[in-house]
Amino acid sequence: MEYYKLKISLQDYEDKLNRVILFNAENDLDELAFTILSIFNSLAYHLYLFSDTKHKYECEISYIESERLGYLNKNLSTFAVTIDSLILDNNKFEMIYDFGEDYTFLIEVLEKIESKDYYKISKVIDGVGYGIYEDNKYLLEEYLNGDKDIQLGLIDKGRFTNRSFDSFNLEECNNKLKRQIAKIRNGYLAYLKKIY
Repeated sequence: MEYYKLKISLQDYEDKLNRVILFNAENDLDELAFTILSIFNSLAYHLYLFSDTKHKYECEISYIESERLGYLNKNLSTFAVTIDSLILDNNKFEMIYDFGEDYTFLIEVLEKIESKDYYKISKVIDGVGYGIYEDNKYLLEEYLNGDKDIQLGLIDKGRFTNRSFDSFNLEECNNKLKRQIAKIRNGYLAYLKKIY
């Protein structure tokens, strides 16, 4: 089985928030998006877009909505597009998530490897930092720039809980990956069914 070893980092904070993963070379950009949203602890309720040196690839929801509204859309769909088909500059491309917040993830192809092991979903092999902070990128940037007085937290069972956004737990990240990717995939697919 062939896998890409990818380093995925938040733009401008590459040393403070990143992951290194093994990603099945047969999977498409949608599956990569679901993986990225999962490994960076996103709530995954915004749209995403990939770009290489020549094209932009929109998630199906955005692509279909543009067509339905009558907008001329020169972008391509992410559906069935694999990393092999991208035109890369220095082995890099990017993904933007949440067009209002503009979370930009830089994706570097470190190498393509052959493995006897089969991973149905990606495997995280390294990382730094907890993840993104939904709907308030500014606060996360201030925190990552060193202002540790900023209170970042998560709502858990109706309660606000402070969270260290410096921490990363490799085992925890891999353990929840399968469940999270499935949840994110199902959410996007359910919405697609509504708009068809």
